[in-house]
Amino acid sequence: MFGGHTTHIKITVFLCLLIQLVLGGTTGKLVGRVTSKINGEPLIGANVILEGIGIGTATDLEGRYFILQIYPGEYDVRFTMIGYQDVIVRDVRVRVDLTTTIDAELDEGVIGMDAVDVTAERPMVQVDVTYSQANISSDEVEMLPVEEFEDVIALQAGVVQSGGEMHVRGGRGGEIAYMIDGVTVTDPFNAGMAVEIENNAIQELQFISGTFNAEYGQAMSGIINIVTKDGDYNKYSGNMSVNGGTYFTDGEMMEVDLLNDNGDLVDDSTMNLFPYLNSLEPKTIKDLQGSISGPILPGKLSVFASGRIKENSGYLFGQRLFVPTSHVWNPLTNNYDLITSADTTGGYWDQDGDDPPDSALVRLNWSKQETGQIKLSWRVTPLIKLAYNFMGSKTASQSYSKAYLWNPDGRSHSFTKQMNHSLRLDYTLNATTFFNVMASQSIKNYKSHLDDSPDYDLVEMCNEFKPGHDTEELCDAGALDHSDSTSAHWGLDFTLYNVHPEVDNLTPGNNYEVGGESMGFYDRTSTITTFKFEGTNQFNRFHLIKAGLESRLTHMELQDVTVTFNYRDEPRVPNVNGINHNTYGDDGRNPVEYAVYLQDKIEFDDLVMNIGIRWDYFDPDWKTVNDGSDPNIIDPVKPINIFFDLNGDGEISEEEMYYGYLNNSLRTISDRLASNAFGDPWYTKVQPKQLLSPRFALAFPITDTGFLHFSYGHFFQMTAYSYLFTNPEFEVIPGSGTSTTMGNADIEPERTTQYEIGFSQQIGNNIGIEATGYYKDIRNLNSTRIVNSFVGGDQYGLY
Repeated sequence: MFGGHTTHIKITVFLCLLIQLVLGGTTGKLVGRVTSKINGEPLIGANVILEGIGIGTATDLEGRYFILQIYPGEYDVRFTMIGYQDVIVRDVRVRVDLTTTIDAELDEGVIGMDAVDVTAERPMVQVDVTYSQANISSDEVEMLPVEEFEDVIALQAGVVQSGGEMHVRGGRGGEIAYMIDGVTVTDPFNAGMAVEIENNAIQELQFISGTFNAEYGQAMSGIINIVTKDGDYNKYSGNMSVNGGTYFTDGEMMEVDLLNDNGDLVDDSTMNLFPYLNSLEPKTIKDLQGSISGPILPGKLSVFASGRIKENSGYLFGQRLFVPTSHVWNPLTNNYDLITSADTTGGYWDQDGDDPPDSALVRLNWSKQETGQIKLSWRVTPLIKLAYNFMGSKTASQSYSKAYLWNPDGRSHSFTKQMNHSLRLDYTLNATTFFNVMASQSIKNYKSHLDDSPDYDLVEMCNEFKPGHDTEELCDAGALDHSDSTSAHWGLDFTLYNVHPEVDNLTPGNNYEVGGESMGFYDRTSTITTFKFEGTNQFNRFHLIKAGLESRLTHMELQDVTVTFNYRDEPRVPNVNGINHNTYGDDGRNPVEYAVYLQDKIEFDDLVMNIGIRWDYFDPDWKTVNDGSDPNIIDPVKPINIFFDLNGDGEISEEEMYYGYLNNSLRTISDRLASNAFGDPWYTKVQPKQLLSPRFALAFPITDTGFLHFSYGHFFQMTAYSYLFTNPEFEVIPGSGTSTTMGNADIEPERTTQYEIGFSQQIGNNIGIEATGYYKDIRNLNSTRIVNSFVGGDQYGLY
């Protein structure tokens, strides 16, 4: 399955040997100066220790210190020196990607004196922020009245939620990169998140809008960076919560046309827009979640685990007035007849018995989700830390459908299963340098079909076709080459997909369905394997140099089927040569990405600068069609792609057509691969894209408690892979008009050049204001252009 990635893995290993690397966005830095309270002179060799975690350093000749690779959170910092009284600064907040400054003055003292306790001040304005960002701690997340971390992001300036997507600064949905513990967890197929994470597992949530440093890529509008909690190494703790809720409203009456008890359509009847919600049902929403943290080997090995079960029965109701099989074909009347029993009144379906109950209310928009996480953290030595993190979830749901309001059993079920395994090694070389190595694999599967089980599947079949199947002879003869996805045949359990879709003709247009069912089957799996090698070096007091490499290998599988009926009125899975069956084949799709960056954070007393550059490489590992007017190699429409041009005049005469049919001498797929109508190969392999992105940002104070920042950068993002590989067999059905859209693996990356200027000012002790303006120059946004087919009147959209 992953054989195609061998060369790319070798390239990754080779590049790792060439550069030093840094962890992107999971830790912060603590700096400051220690002086004598008596004369203000610097104290050389004073000890600075983060209590409880054993990290520390000593001051230099100027009394200055710095501590790198500190996980976000609150710490107590102890300052000690022989002959001086200890000072403990409590509740020091360290944030991802930012520098926290804590100075200390030590008074002379003797051994045994109590330490001086000081509570750290928290400025409302962070002076080294060179772009717009928000850092939300776990305590702040816990205090907010939100259920998901996306709700926290929606509270930030410049963010709008619409249709389940987040739009940042006017950008499209899907222009955000998601990261967990420094590794990208974006599903490149649809630019969504490839894994679920609950709020109780978040140590810090960082949201960057607009511009960002060179260590971040594949995003044009924002970065969501999550650092997960480690287990406590010394004590056990845990929590559990149970929540419930319901929907309640008297609704709103609206005028509709309804069937009465006699089956007649009555104009201007009244119906509640939100019926059956005028009574309290506390179990409509159920939410159980909890977490546990503690040592396995005290001081060495810890565990953090969390889980959640969330159910929502929904607030939109349908009524089982019909079922998928309510109508059967009557050859005598040449129409569909309603199945009724003796006690039926009116024009509704009725039956004897209770399974399923007729006229029963059915909740249409329900969902159930289960999530879990376990993280093991091992302090191998004081300089080496190893962590393993597993996150998984599964979701089942059905969506509201207006068309199936009276036939709710005809709707599809949706299932999502997500898993992520990640392994991370942190190695501290010395006080100024550390390295990190990470490997991660995310697997996301999404299914949609009629069955209520997530295990319902499409199966490859050959000798198991039911008698009379129109391709049975090919299977019996062994003529199917399963290495070629165009000739493989598939099957489903047709006890479900057993209603002829022509029953939809009973209710054309926007009317309610009175029978029938959704005939679609969809199964997609994305496997994203990520390797990161990173490191950092505090070159001197002023320069924090970072460099990094990331490789991401994606394997995608797809089966997208619309079940049809053959001429015997039997359900069948269409051959992949038609528009009703799209697949990525046995090999799937295997695009690859690489990125390398170099970055320097320069910190002076009155100026902070971030300067960096990023190189991105993308190879879709796919092809495009050279002649867009006749793209389908299996079923071409140009005569010269069907018959041999015997006289070489570039045209096909009637005699050449006759000769081809008479002697069964037609061009094969191999012939077309070698030469299309213009003498070119049928396909062209897409060349990889390489992009260079400079980034620059600075911040400087303009008052004692205010600063100005400016940033500039180029930002690139490949469009979602679904647009690259849409219509994977390059099919345009002759005579279909404008009816399809085709992917384009050679699409140009979307690009934004962005400028930002902002001002932040603290007012008093508890108020801070921020004003930011930005300019975006956006290019290459994904769209479609119309391509004319060889068949007159046929067109298709090309991304």
